[in-house]
Formats: sequence, structure tokens, C-alpha cells
Amino acid sequence: MIIMDLAADYPETKGFNESDPESLYSLYYSSYSYIYNDTTISSKLDDIMKVLYITLPILLAVIGIIGNTTVMYIIFKHRDMQTVTNYFLANLAATDVAMLTICAIPSAVAIFTEIPLSVCKGINYIMFVTVQATCLTLTAMTIDRYNLIVHAVKSRKTRTIRKTVITNIFIWAGSFILQAPVATSSTISEYGECITSFATRSGSNAFHIFNTLSMYVLPLAIILVCYVKILVQVWRKAIQGTESAQAQERSIRRKRKITRMVFVIVLLFAICWLPTHVFRLWKEFDTGFHMTANNIYFDFANLFALCLVYANSCVNPFVYAFKTTSFKEHFKKLFTSCCHSAQSAMGSVSTFKLSKFTRDDESI
Repeated sequence: MIIMDLAADYPETKGFNESDPESLYSLYYSSYSYIYNDTTISSKLDDIMKVLYITLPILLAVIGIIGNTTVMYIIFKHRDMQTVTNYFLANLAATDVAMLTICAIPSAVAIFTEIPLSVCKGINYIMFVTVQATCLTLTAMTIDRYNLIVHAVKSRKTRTIRKTVITNIFIWAGSFILQAPVATSSTISEYGECITSFATRSGSNAFHIFNTLSMYVLPLAIILVCYVKILVQVWRKAIQGTESAQAQERSIRRKRKITRMVFVIVLLFAICWLPTHVFRLWKEFDTGFHMTANNIYFDFANLFALCLVYANSCVNPFVYAFKTTSFKEHFKKLFTSCCHSAQSAMGSVSTFKLSKFTRDDESI
């Protein structure tokens, strides 16, 4: 009976003679090999996925932490870099460092070990808080660019570093308050995932819809409106022209460059976070999600979405380095001095080794 079931399940084993013992043995052996090989392949793919789930996030985290801490160091070290826009960038770098340090690395380690519920709550809460803070910072940056270009005269009085620092503090405070439900509702699912769980289905649906709106849809909508108005204003200035053509051209060119940089950062955020929001809503509203998603292709897609999130946190320093002259110069100076220091250290070691060798040679 078992042999018959195997023949029905695996078409490759059809065409046997039920009364022939040799044929039955051949069927059993081929069916067993088919199952064994399939299990072996699945096991190898699972091992590969585990390795990727831990190596890729940690690699991206190391790159991102180094890059973003370098950005913050450059801004706070040099007075010429302490501008309104750069203070927003420093806040954005802080959210990226928090995301990579508190979320990416522990999540990667959790693949191989079971994490306590308290750690799950902390990681989940900080992840939602940092994403919320990132969205609010990007929105504030875009509104600042809008005020600078569309309301240039008025913004001279309102755009100050002090107000920017206060805005950044309110961004973090607001993010902690908005995402407070995550701290109490986080739990570990039967699949070993750190999730948010609510008493009612409607409460869970409302929470995820609210988070998608507050952490993705509404910020991008506000940003889009601001950029449309910025483009209209820049286009009008280009058509009308002014009397002090050279000074105006330099000012407009600089504003356009910084505005393009902010736009690129926002665009990268929109692209990198879209798959994760889609997966989260699918998981929330599709009751058969775990049955549908239980295959290796979904695992690769989920890993890709996760890596996009972490890549977004480590790519911003490279945008600054390539899109703005001031950051580019400071990056060059910093890495040049680091290289010189490394060369000097290597030279000292070589000199020490050479002198030691000479002393040993003389003693011989």
C-alpha cells in the first residue's frame, strides 16, 4: 500500500510491475532516493538562507554604522558643516545607526538562537521608532527645502540651527509616543518571529494601517507636494531672470544641488521600504499568509526586502559623499589622514622589526 502511494505521489516511478518483487524493490529505492534528494536539497537551501540571513545584515550594519558615524563626526567636528540641512542629516544618520545597531545585528543573531521576550519587545519597539523618526526627519528636511526656495525671504528669519535641534528633539519624542503600542503588544509568534499582537483583529488591522500611513504614505505625499511646488518655483525663477545674474545663479545652483541630494535620499527611502510595507500588509490581511509564503522563493524575496531596508540605512553617507562638494572634501581629508596614520603605524612597525633584526644580527 505504501509503495502504491509512493507511485501515485511521484510520477517518475510509474511503469512498475506490482507482482514482480524486483520491480517493487526498484520502485521503493527510486522513491526513497527521490524523497531523500528532495529533502537534502531543501536542507541545503535552508542552510544557505540561514547564512545569508546573518551575514548580509551584519555586513550592511558594519558599513552603515561606519558611514553614518563618520557623517555625524564631520558635521559636529567642523563649524562650516554645522548648517540647518546638515543637522537634519545628522539626525537621519542617528536614526540609521540606531536601526543598524539595535535592530539589524540582534535580528541576524536571532536566526541561530531564541531571543527572550524582553529583547523582542525592545528590538521591535526601537525598529518602529527609528523608522518613524526617519520618515519625520525626511519630511522636515523637505519642508525646510520648500521654505528656503519658495519662501526665501521669510525663511532667513525662521531657519536657525536652534530651531532645527528643537525640531529633531520633537521628532524623536513624537516617534516614541506614536509607536508606544508596539512596546506593549510585541510578542514571539509560533513561527519564532517577533511580531505585534493585539486582542482583536480590528485593532491589529487599524494599527498596521496607521503605521503604513504614518511611516510611508503620508510622509511621501507631503514630500511630493513640496517638491512639486519647489520645481514650479525654480522654473519660474529660471524664466524670469534677475538683475544680479551671477550671484543669483550661484545661489540657485547650490540650492538645486542640495535639493537634488534630499530628493535622492527620499527616493531611496521610498524604493527600499516599499517591499517591506507590502509584505507587512499582506501578512496582516491574508489569513493564509504562512501557507502561501511557505516556500524558498518567498524566503529569498523576504531576505531581499530585509536587505533593502538595511541598505537604505547604510547608503545615505555615499549619497552625501557623491552629491555635495562640502561632504566630499571632508570625506577625502578624513580618509587621507586615516591612510597617512596607517602608513605611519606600518612604518613604525617595519622600523621596529628592522632595528630588532639588526640588533639580533649584531649579537650573532
